[in-house]
Amino acid sequence: MIPTNFSQTPKIQGQDDIIINAPVSVVWPLIKDSKRLEEWGPPVQKIEIYLGPDQTEEGQGSKRKVYAKFSEKRKGWYEEIRTEQIEGRKITFLIYEDSFGMSKILKDVGASMEVVSVGTDKTRFIFTFLHRTKGFMGWLMNPMIKMDQKKNRRAALKSIKSYAEGGAAIKN
Repeated sequence: MIPTNFSQTPKIQGQDDIIINAPVSVVWPLIKDSKRLEEWGPPVQKIEIYLGPDQTEEGQGSKRKVYAKFSEKRKGWYEEIRTEQIEGRKITFLIYEDSFGMSKILKDVGASMEVVSVGTDKTRFIFTFLHRTKGFMGWLMNPMIKMDQKKNRRAALKSIKSYAEGGAAIKN
């Protein structure tokens, strides 16, 4: 069964942001349309989108499978459901299945991406990672997991900034 929401209020494990020299109208479509992640998401190799029977486009309740390559040894996939979408502002995802083994030591794993206009041609992009630890191993590994998430989050922020400002994405 696919959960449609977090089992508990998500716990923020890390958050970073960046100012992008482009308006929200340029940045928002890069996160709203999951296929666009293939263009700018550093580890993203491929995205499969699954819409519900009543959906014609991605929104709350839509799902996606993300094929990612973080390194030669660390590649695989994770499946997410969009648990929140505030049009033009914020999207939150819950990872409900993965090939990396996250579910063995973490629960309520997810992320949110938020865009805020900070001027005519500037957008603040906020990237937040969420999870709760599961068991002693999760608690023990959490500092390393958070460091790894921070590295990945910052790489994604640099890449979307470069891409949105008219440059090239910075891929893995």
